[in-house]
Amino acid sequence: MSIQKKILLSKQDVISLLELIHDSISCTKEEELRGLINKLQLLIPYDFAVCGTGKVSDGGAADSYNIINVSYPSEWLELYVLQGFAKIDPVVKENCTNFRLQYWGDTYEKYDSSGLFISKAEDFGLSTGYTHGLRNFEGSEGSLFSFAGPSVEHHPRTEAILRHLVPHLHQALVRITGMDKKKPDPILSLREKEVLNWIKQGKSTWDISVILGISRSTVNFHVNNILQKLDAVSRAQAVAIAIEQGLIDIE
Repeated sequence: MSIQKKILLSKQDVISLLELIHDSISCTKEEELRGLINKLQLLIPYDFAVCGTGKVSDGGAADSYNIINVSYPSEWLELYVLQGFAKIDPVVKENCTNFRLQYWGDTYEKYDSSGLFISKAEDFGLSTGYTHGLRNFEGSEGSLFSFAGPSVEHHPRTEAILRHLVPHLHQALVRITGMDKKKPDPILSLREKEVLNWIKQGKSTWDISVILGISRSTVNFHVNNILQKLDAVSRAQAVAIAIEQGLIDIE
C-alpha cells in the first residue's frame, strides 16, 4: 500500500500501519477491535477513543447508534446520553454530514453556537481531537471514530495515518455491529481490479489514465462502477473493502 509522498512517515510508521491494517481484516470481535485501537496509541498519541455506527437522517443527524467505548470517560458518556448531546454535538453533526476526517478545532469554529457543549466536554479533557467516519453508498448508515485528549497532535502525519487506517477499522466495525448486511459478493472486471490496484498504490486519476493509456473520463467511469459495486463512497473505502473481500492483495 502506498503512503502519500507529501506526508513523510518513517519506515517504522509504515510497517506499524500495515500491521494494523492486516490485523483489521481478520477482526470479527469487539475485544479485537478494542485491541487494534489501543495499539494505534503506539503510532499516534491520544488519550481517549470511542467508535460506533448509526443510522443517519436526511438532515445529517445520528438517529440511532451503537457505540463501542474504548477509553472515553464513562461519566462523560452517561452525561452525553442524559443531556441528549448527540443533537448538538458539532463533531457528530459534521461527521454525519460529510463523513471525512475532521480536526475538532476546525469544526468548533464552523459551529460557533456550540459553546455550552464544548465547555462541558473540556471538563472531561475532551477539547482536542480528531474524528473520522465512513458511510454506506446510500448514505443511510455510517460510522464514527474519535481520538481525543491533550496528547492529540494537530499534524499532517496524524491525519495521513487516520486517512489510511480508518477505512479498514470501519470494515471491522460494521462486521462486529452487523451494519454490513450480507450482500452477494461483488464481481469486478479485470480492468476495474487494475484501476483499483493503482488506486491502492496512491495513483491519481491522471496517473492511471497515463499508465493504462485511457482517458481520465474512462478512469472515472471505472471508479464510479467500483464504488457502486463495493457500496463505498470513497476510493480509500473501496480499497479497504476490496482487500477484505480478497478482490485485490494488501501489498
